[in-house]
Amino acid sequence: MCIAEDDLYETAIEIISEILGNYSKFLLPGDFQILFSLLNSPWAQERYERLLQGDFDFDSLQFGMLIVAFGDANTQDLTTNIGNGSQYEQFLPILCGLLSAEGYAVQEDKIFVPALEFWTTYVETVLDGSYDDEEDKEKWLPTAQSYIFQALERCMRKIQFPPASVFNSWDSVDRTGFKDARRDFSDLIQQFYLVTGIEIMDFFIRYADQAISSRNWGELEVAWFVILWLCDSIAEHNQRDEYLGRVLNASVLELVTNATTNLPTRAKRTFLELVKAYSDYFVANTENLPAVLNIVFSATSSPSLASLASHSISKLCSECRSVLLPELGAFLQQYNNITTTSSLDGVVKEGVIEGIAALIQAIPDDQSKIVPLNQLLDFVEKDVQHCLQLSLQTHSNGSLGNGSNHDNQADNPAVTIGLIALKCLEGMAKGSQVPADMPVDLEKSDDDQTSNFWTEGEGAHLQLRIVTMLHRVIEALSVHGEIVEASCQVLRKGFQESDPGPFVLPPEVAAQIILTSNSQTPRLGFVIRTASNLIYTQKGTKIDSVAGSLLQWVSQLLHTQEGTNNNLLFNHILTS
Repeated sequence: MCIAEDDLYETAIEIISEILGNYSKFLLPGDFQILFSLLNSPWAQERYERLLQGDFDFDSLQFGMLIVAFGDANTQDLTTNIGNGSQYEQFLPILCGLLSAEGYAVQEDKIFVPALEFWTTYVETVLDGSYDDEEDKEKWLPTAQSYIFQALERCMRKIQFPPASVFNSWDSVDRTGFKDARRDFSDLIQQFYLVTGIEIMDFFIRYADQAISSRNWGELEVAWFVILWLCDSIAEHNQRDEYLGRVLNASVLELVTNATTNLPTRAKRTFLELVKAYSDYFVANTENLPAVLNIVFSATSSPSLASLASHSISKLCSECRSVLLPELGAFLQQYNNITTTSSLDGVVKEGVIEGIAALIQAIPDDQSKIVPLNQLLDFVEKDVQHCLQLSLQTHSNGSLGNGSNHDNQADNPAVTIGLIALKCLEGMAKGSQVPADMPVDLEKSDDDQTSNFWTEGEGAHLQLRIVTMLHRVIEALSVHGEIVEASCQVLRKGFQESDPGPFVLPPEVAAQIILTSNSQTPRLGFVIRTASNLIYTQKGTKIDSVAGSLLQWVSQLLHTQEGTNNNLLFNHILTS
């Protein structure tokens, strides 16, 4: 009764909201009826309209929180006691309306997130109720779903990114909060998928088609964003490709490619994420794969899209390696073109090289892999040579020597280029790995003879190139922790393989690289753990020849540290 009194409003509404949120069992059915009457009164309607028009002053926001709290306390009735114009059904449009208040979500609209949380709870309640008897749920489930779809459409308008100039003017808290709200909405979508099944895709695809027709790129980006987040949910559904065919078709690809559409960077970014998430779709649906690859390769020239584009390329190549194998020469030429005409970010180089290496891995015989792998190593070797030249210049200028700032690469271009070279080697190693979904020969024993093509045959020269590059970069820049760690990462990729390959080095060769480290080497713990990886990933007696050397190396490290505080080193050895 006190809520409608101006002098008592603030205290009364806070108490009632607290009771609704945490102690709703205190309230009797008659109390809820009084609140229903209050929230449907002209007084409440006037406050509700003010809130939707963008009045987020404290007392107005409190009123919105009261509505949310009332909805939370009645979620079960709002789910199963709807239909035939019940008072619960009449209250759902009010809760739905809270999702469309004026202003940008989070930064201006302060009621959107609490309202979104209510609808997330509501969807969870609907999901629980959907397991009820078929006859019972038919009475309420269609009505509940129709209101959820209304809520989804309002949310999709609210989570559209504002113009970049506006978004960038927000403080970090509001920017993070807005992105969190988008993720919360995606969680709601994934929950609702469990109720509707893959048919929910039709709603978002139609939403995307309408956005394309009206050239509303904000709405299109949101539709792609939601479809992206359904990736795991629909992964195993037998109709997935049928629905994706309506999303990744030729007309959509033409839209993304056409410069006259002026598709915003944000939308292009979400599209690249979409391609990456559904890259396996193109294995069986190859007709649009060339157009998609052209899009992602073109995106590598955009600073804001380059990193994501390179990851998309590596994912597409990994998933579609058998399909794309005939285009290996074109990929190598394309990479040569973009490295010649522009200065690529290290992440981009790593991603593209990883993708090309995945295509090479699909070549059925090892002999045919040598030429293209050497071509890739030619690209990496250019960076190694550049790194060594810069390192010599740095030494001759006297800017290195006291070791006071070993881990700061920003002031040392040699370290930057060296890291790019090592990351590219790591990318090659990742791409060269046998796919995880390849069949495993359960009858193969550890004593079975394996091919020595890469260690003693024609592939040994290629391995020598890899090892030489590692040694040269380490020798020049081993005082920098990033270089040490990146070198170890290259070795570890080879340790993970059970079959011979270009990066599966003989144990004694890998051990030689590890043994170059000493007590002064930065990130020594990472090196010790790498040595441990080498030992426990080897089979049979192959490791016996180097185990003694590694043990002696560790003993010398401890001896060198004798009399000093070597607890950290000792812990590294114990945990390894």
